[in-house]
Amino acid sequence: MRDRDRTTKPSAQCAGDARPSGYASPSIIARRDRILDETRRMIGEVGVTNLSMDDVAKRANVAKRTLYNAFQSKEYLVASAISKYMEDYERRIHYSTEDATLDWMIERLVIVARRNLEIRNYTRALMNVYHSADVAPEIRKAIHDIAAHSHGPWIRRLAGKRQLQPWIDADDLIAMLVRYRYATASAWAEGEIPDEKMVVEVVRSVLTVMAGATRGAARREIVDTLNSLDRHPLLEGHVAAISAGK
Repeated sequence: MRDRDRTTKPSAQCAGDARPSGYASPSIIARRDRILDETRRMIGEVGVTNLSMDDVAKRANVAKRTLYNAFQSKEYLVASAISKYMEDYERRIHYSTEDATLDWMIERLVIVARRNLEIRNYTRALMNVYHSADVAPEIRKAIHDIAAHSHGPWIRRLAGKRQLQPWIDADDLIAMLVRYRYATASAWAEGEIPDEKMVVEVVRSVLTVMAGATRGAARREIVDTLNSLDRHPLLEGHVAAISAGK
């Protein structure tokens, strides 16, 4: 898919890749970013089902024809908006932990969960779409990749060190945790999990699954972390919030 802005459609790596390739003028890039930002806001306001290309065009102040030339379909537009939002968010974060380690994964889980607390409507909209039976594959993949990005590298590193249980396939485990995390996010978005418990719940649930999926030094590290989760430096404030709410 190539439009008059000389951008390409989402790549196989990320179905909603919002970054154009090849030459594009600053004004074209600014217009594309404005379209994607308005789309993301509208997802949080009206959801994906009720989002229309007509309304996006009006909000972004572009012609509907321009919108279709740039994104071809609502599915690619939504996937691109979801991916761009995560890319922009990631760029603002400075992680303090070593890549693809247990603490790295915990730090990412905490940061994402905190962000979700601030964008409940947007999170609810994404969860409703992700769990819909007729969601477009491009959109499901864009949402899937958000969660997979924060635990996939760690799991692949464990697989390379042969610290996963013999019955575990790394790709299956990554996908399983995405589903598990999104079930938790859906429960929180619908009020089943209190806000003050959300961050700790996400970390504890993921580590509990991983304790059963790992062996050797990796499993011992996970179990030790679970046993001392209330003293983990990345979670101390959230544990205190739970205690205060009791």
